[in-house]
Amino acid sequence: MIRVIYRWRVDLDRRSDFAAWWHEGTLRIRGSHPGALGSTLLAPVDDDDHVVAIAQWSSMEDLEAFWADPGSSALDDAHLALVEVFDEVDDLTIPGPTADR
Repeated sequence: MIRVIYRWRVDLDRRSDFAAWWHEGTLRIRGSHPGALGSTLLAPVDDDDHVVAIAQWSSMEDLEAFWADPGSSALDDAHLALVEVFDEVDDLTIPGPTADR
């Protein structure tokens, strides 16, 4: 498994627009790109200028295939500030109830 952390700079007044864009984009990616296992969007409690998403992919090859042809558009006023890729070593989280899973 691969986890990717994306950090965007988004003005607080655009955060709800960004969340809607991210939600729809994540559903589209999960449905159209093999190996895309979804993503979680987070808002740091001590930073009103950023949002963070943690995406999960089956493999680095699947992630690289997505990056070669993401088929998505950027949201105005959202600036990607950081991307980090991690190999998942262990995961002890319990999936919570979510309507869109």
